Amino acid sequence: MRSQQKAYKEMIHHSRDSLFRDVVKRFMRNKAAVLGLVILTVILFVIIFANFLVPEELVTAYDTQARLVGPSAEHWFGTDNLGRDIFARVLYGARITVGISVGATLISLLIGAVLASVCALSKKLDFVIMRIIDVVSCVPSILLALVLLAILGGSVWNMMLTLMIVSVPGFTTRIRSVLLSVVEQDYVKAARVSGTRKISLVLRHVLPNAMDPIIVDATMTISSMLLSAAGLSFIGMGVSPPSPEWGAMLNYAQGYFRTNPHTAIFPGIAIALTALSINLVGDGLRDALDPKAIK
Repeated sequence: MRSQQKAYKEMIHHSRDSLFRDVVKRFMRNKAAVLGLVILTVILFVIIFANFLVPEELVTAYDTQARLVGPSAEHWFGTDNLGRDIFARVLYGARITVGISVGATLISLLIGAVLASVCALSKKLDFVIMRIIDVVSCVPSILLALVLLAILGGSVWNMMLTLMIVSVPGFTTRIRSVLLSVVEQDYVKAARVSGTRKISLVLRHVLPNAMDPIIVDATMTISSMLLSAAGLSFIGMGVSPPSPEWGAMLNYAQGYFRTNPHTAIFPGIAIALTALSINLVGDGLRDALDPKAIK
């Protein structure tokens, strides 16, 4: 009996390894996705090792003798209107902008998955939760974000909290649609009839078999979160100065764009490259995880 169980576990492990290798192979065939992964890896490297690349003091260090200086050997990206080094601010700004988007996405994904799981297993709670989500969804997300930020004030944590609240309804709706199709599968019905507890049913049978579309959805959402965070900071409703947030840097630079375009070009390139790389990786994951993809 034990030998049969061991053989069964080894078979499952081998099947998972084979599936993982197939996914990696399909992903690596997608040149655009690989390029996006390379760019994203560089950005993550900068976020993690920013302290070793540039001293943190340069982020807020003022040099009145070097205001609006163009790119040079001393200041790679030039300086802003206050004489601050733009290269240092872009590097450390990656931690804020990317951190907000990733943090808000992960928290809202977790909350959305919990609510969607409840909806998939209980029709009564499904009706109540979905009606609440319908009411919240009636308010445009950008308007809701502006109202919340006006009440809470501009800061990194308030921005993350705002984006999380705004994105939870969408996550819940999308994950619920995936889970409802999984719940109707025969193996889930069999597990429910056999007396499996609801929590165990969700964690062992429902969510693991719905992870592929959820992962892709979360990856693509990070990009939209990043653009939303930068956009809100650009209009003055996001992270408060002197934090080097990319959208706030663009806000500072808009008055000098014609005479000193470097003040806006480099933060703009950082936003565009990060969003593009995340989208490329998300597209690659979607294609690689598609069971209909040609091996």
